Amino acid sequence: MSGPRRLHDLIAGWRPGRVRGGRSDDVAAAALSAAWEQAVGAGVARRSRPLRFRNGTLTVLTASSTWSDELTLHAPAILVSLRRAVPDLSLLRLRFVVASGRTQLLFESGYVPSRDARRDASPAANAAPVAEEPVDVRELVERLATTQRALDVQRDAAGWTRCAACEKRIAPAASASALCAPCTDERRRRRQAAVERVLMQAPWSSFGEIKNALPDTTWELYERTRSSLLARWQAEMDAAGRRLRRGSLSPQDRVVAWSYIMLASGLAQKDLGRAAVDNVLGRQWAAALFGDLAPQRREAGRSLRENLQ
Repeated sequence: MSGPRRLHDLIAGWRPGRVRGGRSDDVAAAALSAAWEQAVGAGVARRSRPLRFRNGTLTVLTASSTWSDELTLHAPAILVSLRRAVPDLSLLRLRFVVASGRTQLLFESGYVPSRDARRDASPAANAAPVAEEPVDVRELVERLATTQRALDVQRDAAGWTRCAACEKRIAPAASASALCAPCTDERRRRRQAAVERVLMQAPWSSFGEIKNALPDTTWELYERTRSSLLARWQAEMDAAGRRLRRGSLSPQDRVVAWSYIMLASGLAQKDLGRAAVDNVLGRQWAAALFGDLAPQRREAGRSLRENLQ
């Protein structure tokens, strides 16, 4: 270990935080902290406090998860107010974190006294703490809602559109689709789940057959779903293969094996011969699904010899 360092060396090696837009992150955090009360109001400011600014994200401490949830809902309006107060900063997003431990005292008592202050404090001061002014939550919510409505009017005037599913506003740069990003992902998952259900019930189904049943299906969606299902069944086949070698194959293993072969070959079970199964899975699986040919061949040979005699 190098041991403790002298204060002179520590101060000499100190460097300010990263500089962005002409300000260091520390200076930017201080500027945002100074503008915080004006942006959210005195009541909200008593229950929240900016902590740090990094990479365009302002992390804010809150008194509880309820406050974090409420402020998250009104984050767009708060961002507008902060950007207006500190226009030279590239503020991209807000992140709300519930305070814990010693930091929680910031919201319970309004400040954290230093050791000297606690040592010098008189008993009378400790016995009579200053009562905190009650917070009118309804008034705070109404104020934020008013700010949000004004922001919505500005966005409508700037050409923002509404998501066709959830009515969330979409920025002009991202409004090529009628849906917002979360709704687009949800629609993709629903469509993929529908195609997967068809393939699980009829693994031999072609793209054209699924397209007739589900008109919204695209070739990319069909291939993505088919590949995902093949990979899942392949993992199950790997486990079933170990049971096959132990001679403990279950009926469910046989169902998965037939489904995998039908999906891989595009043929229904009635159209699959032993040679196709042998080609896809090997002789051991073919024997498990069709029966072992060795006893049948021995019986046929014995019958042939008896007839020749």
